[in-house]
Amino acid sequence: ETINCTGNTFTVNLPTAVGIQGTTYTIVNSGTGTITLKGSVGQTMNGSLTIDLSTQYISRTVQSDGANWIII
Repeated sequence: ETINCTGNTFTVNLPTAVGIQGTTYTIVNSGTGTITLKGSVGQTMNGSLTIDLSTQYISRTVQSDGANWIII
């Protein structure tokens, strides 16, 4: 799945990583705001609770490892 964030500053809340191992999401900041990625309660992305995409046209792809998210 691709999530294209086209404007403003806001948070994208990822679903729980539990039970969906291998599922990937690509989040693209095609606007000028800051997009914050956040996992479900207590879940991390490469050890961090949040990841900021603050530059226009930057993207991150995350994949569930069954418990948390990893950036690929």
